[in-house]
Amino acid sequence: MAEQADVYVKNKFSGDITVIRKLPDGSSDLNITITYGNTEQVYLAGTDVSLVIQAPEGVDTKDYPLVVRTGLDLAVSHSRTDSNWRIRIEPNDLPPEVPTTVNVEAGADPPG
Repeated sequence: MAEQADVYVKNKFSGDITVIRKLPDGSSDLNITITYGNTEQVYLAGTDVSLVIQAPEGVDTKDYPLVVRTGLDLAVSHSRTDSNWRIRIEPNDLPPEVPTTVNVEAGADPPG
């Protein structure tokens, strides 16, 4: 099972976003800020590890898209609250040595 991925998070908001890597016990071991237009690589190791992407202060995520693309047929789940998204790799049948990449774009112009 492929459990690891290099996740590239691009900030398309005009304000800063924060990316936090959450470990299985609920603690975090990474907390980075990504400024507008920039992309950061975050290593995601395991189906029990997740990334929390926090929108800029005062932004309601329901009005903005989160685009998630994978290079393989890898299932990546994401959920949303009012101020952040959570992303993780779903259990799968891919061989463990398969290199996996996930591209995430957070924010853009609101719809309508």
